[in-house]
Amino acid sequence: MSDMVAVRSIAVRASPSGDVEMVTEVVCGERLVVLGGRGGWLRVVVPEHASHLDPGGYPGWVDAGDGLVERGAWEPAFVVVGENRACLPLGALIGEDEGKAVLPDGRPVEVEAGVLRRVGDPVGIGGHHLCLRLLGLPYRWGGTDSTRGMDCSGLVMRAMQLRGTRMPRDAEDQFASAPFRSGESWERARVGDLVFFGEEITHVGFYLGDGCYVSAKGEDGGVSVRRVSEDGYVGFARYGGGCGEPGAAR
Repeated sequence: MSDMVAVRSIAVRASPSGDVEMVTEVVCGERLVVLGGRGGWLRVVVPEHASHLDPGGYPGWVDAGDGLVERGAWEPAFVVVGENRACLPLGALIGEDEGKAVLPDGRPVEVEAGVLRRVGDPVGIGGHHLCLRLLGLPYRWGGTDSTRGMDCSGLVMRAMQLRGTRMPRDAEDQFASAPFRSGESWERARVGDLVFFGEEITHVGFYLGDGCYVSAKGEDGGVSVRRVSEDGYVGFARYGGGCGEPGAAR
């Protein structure tokens, strides 16, 4: 096994082919553990994208020539928390060299003041507010890149990461792993809680109150606000660091 780091956003696919679906996506600075290879493809797990599919992280395949470097001694110092001229997505991880921000391959990168926070210093707004800033972002199956498009659980995962909360990659795991979860009516949810949909839980978003939620929905073309009653609601869940604002219970 070896540790690699993405220099830019990279598709993680279900099998070693560029023609199959993207199951998740790593962004700049995220780590991948290489387990093997086949015909120019690497079999990997993504440790920060937790999944019931593999205890080591989200499993899949990446193109061996697709923007990866050996991790070596590189460690992230900053996380991207806002739009920027370098077009780095939310959650991208940046290093530091002699006081300057650098990509994992050592190249310097310039971003505006306030776009980077020290790793471990969470943003001070709720996950639902972060998602509302992305209204209109295109829907992409497997996507987690805020400059290109996301799916529903990728959007939730990134927002919660910025809040300092690690959570699984997929909606069903996000519900199953929540410290608090309930099958009660959404009317019992707090603003900022996660609301889940589908008999086998295939959709997730942040509750906004008044029967509305924000999510990335394919049929809407991307990040939008919808009515909870439209989408086969099954339950809500609450994590620390960004879900369930105190005093917002209904």
